[in-house]
Amino acid sequence: MRIPLFIEFNDRNVLVIGGGGVGTRRALKFLTAGANVRVLSLEFSDELLKYAEQGNVELVKGDAGDVELLRRNIEWADLVIIATNNPEINENARKIARNLRKFFNDATNAEETEVVVPFEGEVNGIRIAVTTEGLSGVMARKTINKVIAMLKNDEELMKMSNVWYAVKRRIKESINDVRVRLKLYMELDNDEKFNELAKRGDIEEALEYVMKKIEERERG
Repeated sequence: MRIPLFIEFNDRNVLVIGGGGVGTRRALKFLTAGANVRVLSLEFSDELLKYAEQGNVELVKGDAGDVELLRRNIEWADLVIIATNNPEINENARKIARNLRKFFNDATNAEETEVVVPFEGEVNGIRIAVTTEGLSGVMARKTINKVIAMLKNDEELMKMSNVWYAVKRRIKESINDVRVRLKLYMELDNDEKFNELAKRGDIEEALEYVMKKIEERERG
């Protein structure tokens, strides 16, 4: 069973098997996330060649059908991206990755893949990722576009998010005990006055209200 996660990929090793269009998009996605990206292929897109010239991507020109070459490169990786149009190579890559306990994203096989790369978006600090796990990429894209449009049009929610971001920063600065902080977050979430301030987007008054609550707690 797959579970949704956001994972830090800065300085992680990502191997992309296949230098075509899909491999290029996956490589650039993880490059943007700060990963060390290596692409194994006999041919590379012009875009990959450009990034390689700039020293941003490592290109390994070789036949991924060579099992030993494939294994050596998979051993290096924290995550393996499979993106070739050769079913035999893709199957070998999956087998080797499983044997080496490496997570893999098979861009060619939604049923076999371990890691799903979803459609994603962000609105005012709220990150959204959507996948149908292979049922329909078109519907996943339509869904995330609709959710993003809905969030952008929800002025009240955007105001509330700005208030909550500021309040959480202040609470973390003021209270060291995470259990106490969590309890206060829950109280504020159910506090009618605080929610009125949040809906109005009144950050300063909300912060004053929260600090009074913290002072009351400290006085016992």
